Amino acid sequence: MPYVLLALAIGAEVFGTSMMKLSDGFKRKLPILGIAAGYVISFALLGFVLRDLPLSVAMGIWAGAGTALTAVVAAVAWKEGMGIRKAMGILLIVGGVLLLEMGVNA
Repeated sequence: MPYVLLALAIGAEVFGTSMMKLSDGFKRKLPILGIAAGYVISFALLGFVLRDLPLSVAMGIWAGAGTALTAVVAAVAWKEGMGIRKAMGILLIVGGVLLLEMGVNA
């Protein structure tokens, strides 16, 4: 169950970050509500996750997956592109999170 909550926390964080882009520098008011909701939900869920998972694992997965997924969303939704360097960066993030997970359980 903690990994389901962690996935939901990641989704909420990516949603909040995406709303930041839509807020146009906080000029548009409705996306600001999305930012607040996304981050409140994300941090609340992350708090529940920390009851069952070590901090280093939960934060590593949350931050790494959130960053990687945000890069993918930006490439698709805002046509920011997905060059080889960006794709390699995402792979390095995923690899780092996997190494972190394996190191904690070793």
